[in-house]
Amino acid sequence: MSRRSLLRTISIRRWWPTVAFGGMAVMGIVLAVATVIEKVGGRETVLRTVYHSHWFVALWVLWVVGAGSYLLFVARLYRRPAVFLLHLALWLILVGAFVTFLFGERSYIHLRIGLPQQMIVGETDGLPRSLPFPVTLVAFETIRHSHSDLPADYVSRIQIDGQLHRVATNQISTYRHYRFCQYANDPDEQGITLLVSRDPWGIGITYGAYLLLALSMLYLLGRRIGWREMLLLFITVVAVGFYISRINPMTPVLRTPFLAVHVSLIMVAYLLLLIITVGSVVACFSDKWRIPLYRWNKHLLYPAIFLLMAGIFVGAVWANVSWGRYWGWDAKETWALITLFVYAFPLHGASLSCFSRPSFFHRYCVWAFLAVLMTSLGVTFLLGGLHSYV
Repeated sequence: MSRRSLLRTISIRRWWPTVAFGGMAVMGIVLAVATVIEKVGGRETVLRTVYHSHWFVALWVLWVVGAGSYLLFVARLYRRPAVFLLHLALWLILVGAFVTFLFGERSYIHLRIGLPQQMIVGETDGLPRSLPFPVTLVAFETIRHSHSDLPADYVSRIQIDGQLHRVATNQISTYRHYRFCQYANDPDEQGITLLVSRDPWGIGITYGAYLLLALSMLYLLGRRIGWREMLLLFITVVAVGFYISRINPMTPVLRTPFLAVHVSLIMVAYLLLLIITVGSVVACFSDKWRIPLYRWNKHLLYPAIFLLMAGIFVGAVWANVSWGRYWGWDAKETWALITLFVYAFPLHGASLSCFSRPSFFHRYCVWAFLAVLMTSLGVTFLLGGLHSYV
């Protein structure tokens, strides 16, 4: 290799991580600003100017291509199959989201009992269009709590081509790639509005990627922290999930097993991140504990991030069952993703040498916990959204 080629290779290896990880930092900042725009200008404003805009999609594509190129051609991640499969799963999730963005359809249909209806209205453009089959509302029922008049669930029975389908708060019905989701009911309870979505390709790609992600995370976690420690971690998550499952939530959308799984994964992840933060605070004031706590925190970082990632994607599946889409850019969802970005940086010490320095690592972990506080508390009390129940 000539001297010029060698210098070019060194330059690429030095600057390409900036493209990959700098892109992730830019995405995190854009998402944080978007949540503020939503608070100030409203949901429709942020959807139009950010989340559904062409420049936002182009930014995602540029980052994914840049990061993927770095992982393949510079880091050569394919030489580490398990790590490669994990990143491939994340890449496929984004591909699935892009396919949904391009080809997915979301509309609304209003039904009155006994009256067939084929006309639907587009969610984004508001334009009417026709379903290839009529839908008839046969019955609607509001199920109430035994000790209260508050609703516990909404159940609709609809008929499509002679087949009877049940649609409830956490139960969608599917027919010929069309998915019907409970959205609203008329005040006289003689009519309903259903969300109708059609995404024949994106959901399949995304769910396949979720499965690949789960398998690769389990394998990597067993190797990183040990199978015995992973069993103890699993028992902790199950114990927290069992406690949550004993709660009897009043809100219909929360009355599902997804609540216990989703919340227990997130809570244990946040607990581990809190332990990491406390350790880093101690290390910042103690030279004696700086190196031991650096090793301990790096050890804990893997289960913390993997549990957070699992919690986010379990929540996405839950959203797909409840609201007919697995990601809606709600403020809580968005800040959970930002938190994942923030803590992904110290996992890549081989590419980002600054995180190989204990002092920098500890200072970063202390400041990073602000993202957790914003996600868990700040969104609820400052930004609101679908996940705010206060």
